[in-house]
Amino acid sequence: MKRRLGQWFASSLAAVFVSFSLGPVHAETAVGSTVESRILLGFKANDTAVGDMLPQGWNPVTLSQGPVGGANLIVALIDRQVILDPEGKPAAPSSGPTVALLAYGRKDGVDGVRAFVTRVYEEPPVVDPYGNSVPADINRVAGFVDAGDGQRTQTEIWTVQPESGRVLSFDLDYKVGGFMWSTGGESRPYSSVTPEFFRIYRYDQLANLAMNLAMGRPLNGNVSFSSTDPDLAGLFDGSEALVAIVSIPVFVRKITLP
Repeated sequence: MKRRLGQWFASSLAAVFVSFSLGPVHAETAVGSTVESRILLGFKANDTAVGDMLPQGWNPVTLSQGPVGGANLIVALIDRQVILDPEGKPAAPSSGPTVALLAYGRKDGVDGVRAFVTRVYEEPPVVDPYGNSVPADINRVAGFVDAGDGQRTQTEIWTVQPESGRVLSFDLDYKVGGFMWSTGGESRPYSSVTPEFFRIYRYDQLANLAMNLAMGRPLNGNVSFSSTDPDLAGLFDGSEALVAIVSIPVFVRKITLP
């Protein structure tokens, strides 16, 4: 039973970032690899505001199931402990955090649902992999507290400050349930700026579903998220709802281009 649940979790989480209709396989170009930790925040935000971040002709979609079921927007807080180049050597920089926003879309005449990276906050030097990066100072304070008998508490404090001076803040403190290790995940997030451009991520991960309201799983703890970035005012205007949280303390991925 645990094995089947782990397989379901892995395949469902992969669907967070992948078009459900994949094209033919071609030779790929290696970009690099990373060892990371991640927190995924699933929001149900205003559809009009989400649609404004998608390419022309694409309509917003709310996912109906999976670890982030009920969400139409993902905020991915990513801490890359190791960044390697295509030859497996440390990149420059060789570590650092980044925060990405993803929205889901559907277009007439195109099969499936696609996840689009609509914004990336990066610490300089900015790589700008999707053509929509914003320079920012990103700070993270995180840890686990072991109370014995398998009881653990995870804490996260993130502050993202773009050069505009506005701030995104995230605080999490919750009692952790069981983690699931899964291998062989694949995702293909597209760029909202260049809609046909995508990167291919193949990954293994250790993940925990901390909260999913659609599945009747409340958070066993406390969480807060706020944004004063004017570019995100339509998304975070007070009407948004945080519906899912996924904690991924280990995420090992290889990055290629088609």
